[in-house]
Amino acid sequence: MADKDIEVEIKVPLEKEAFFNLKVKLREICKFEKASQQSDAYFSPAHRDFVEPEFPFEWLSIRKRAGKTILNYKHFHPENVEVTTHCDEFEAVIENPEQLEKIFSSLNFKKLVTVEKERETYLFNDEFEVALDEVNDLGYFIEVEALKDFGGVEETRRRLLEFAGKLGIDASKIDKRGYPYLLMEKKGLLK
Repeated sequence: MADKDIEVEIKVPLEKEAFFNLKVKLREICKFEKASQQSDAYFSPAHRDFVEPEFPFEWLSIRKRAGKTILNYKHFHPENVEVTTHCDEFEAVIENPEQLEKIFSSLNFKKLVTVEKERETYLFNDEFEVALDEVNDLGYFIEVEALKDFGGVEETRRRLLEFAGKLGIDASKIDKRGYPYLLMEKKGLLK
């Protein structure tokens, strides 16, 4: 969920034990929002290969969430660097995902990979959304996302990292490429 189309979040891989310990902690300090199964199919246009840069900075996906289908585009900043600070995020609800996939195919968009995950979502003081993800073929992750602007991207990121630290999250382990890249890498689909 982006604030004014700008998303500030971190994603960190976890060991199974740490994942379940965090689940207990989150239930004590946060409001449990929901559990869901999510499926995200990622695409890349023929004219601009999103996975060509060493550090991909764009993703286009068709997301399936609780009976809704959403077209999602993310553009990370700064571009093509190991550590990004935020991303532009644009979404639109799609009534007919099968037709959208046909349009993508007709326009020569290549389907890269589909990320399947089970997610538990928690809210902390309407300031942060915390998601615990069990991702098929990748393992356990935590995502922490700012739900509001704390005074610009830098201050929002500082506050997010401070909150993550209070949860015991090691910021040095932040994932820098995202689920689709990690899954493509694991499946040997990258050049």
